Amino acid sequence: MDDLNQPSNDFAFLPASVGGGALVRRSQIVGARANGPDGGAIVYTAAGPSIYTTLTTTQLADHVSAERVDQQTH
Repeated sequence: MDDLNQPSNDFAFLPASVGGGALVRRSQIVGARANGPDGGAIVYTAAGPSIYTTLTTTQLADHVSAERVDQQTH
């Protein structure tokens, strides 16, 4: 099976508040963080550019099937 047919290389559409959004390969997303009080997120990609999306980090995690880790208090 070639690399393009791997499920991890499926595309994800990340909506934006203006301009529609961005289409990225799930395998290229390397991280994300919350972007202020509006609930959006900044998504970091392996290719380098940051993508601003209206998805919250929780929605983004669900969108790209990320594993969730529960926070433990000490």
